[in-house]
Amino acid sequence: MSRFGGRVVLVTGSSSGIGYATAEAFLEEGAKVAITGRDAARLKRAEKALKRLGKVFAIQGDVSVAADVKRIVTETTKSLGSIDVLVNNAGIYVNKPVEEFSEEEYDAVMDINLKGTFLCTKYVIPSMVRRKRGAIVNVASDSGLVGTAGSSVYCASKGGMVLFTKAVALDHAKDGIRVNAVCPGEVETPMLDRDAEASGLGYREYYKRLVAPIPMKRAAKPEEIAKAILFLASDEVPFMTGAALSVDGGATAQ
Repeated sequence: MSRFGGRVVLVTGSSSGIGYATAEAFLEEGAKVAITGRDAARLKRAEKALKRLGKVFAIQGDVSVAADVKRIVTETTKSLGSIDVLVNNAGIYVNKPVEEFSEEEYDAVMDINLKGTFLCTKYVIPSMVRRKRGAIVNVASDSGLVGTAGSSVYCASKGGMVLFTKAVALDHAKDGIRVNAVCPGEVETPMLDRDAEASGLGYREYYKRLVAPIPMKRAAKPEEIAKAILFLASDEVPFMTGAALSVDGGATAQ
């Protein structure tokens, strides 16, 4: 038996990177998966690639907009059924000292990373409460556990996600709903590629400097983070809620 046979999973920000790898992993385990993103063309490509694995429903939307989130949840439920697992993965990263951050950049980071997590949870959880079951996994960051130089606003958004995870877990433990966070370190995603390009160092040199402080001396593959997400969402850990699981090659163990 597959671990998620017949279950409905919503993964936000799933047209590439960790989200795409997570959708792929859930499909391989028998789930029906809804994928979301703001870029319609990229979302369509992801849907086409994932259809080989099972039932996929792609729906465009912005997780920072309440009307979009309501529509995503409603249409996912109509197409696939009640949502059993929510993965709040959509996120953006801006690396600047606080004094160089514009108000617009601050709002964008907070709106996608933290408000998006709030909105998706708000609109998914009532059905879970009625059915007395469900799992939510929030994709935070090791930067939500420790400070990262040059990333104060990003750290604030991800630290907020970690404590939001813990508080919602306390609110709904009685309802049979488990809420956990995964906290990745550096991951080989398109976001890393963009940062490398912006650095002017070239990918090889940027990567070398990036992983130097990490005990395992490498970044994670998106598939490795996906495995941790599936673990937290699975029935293998029925007594685990309110946890923030580091998957960072030992970076925050130092």
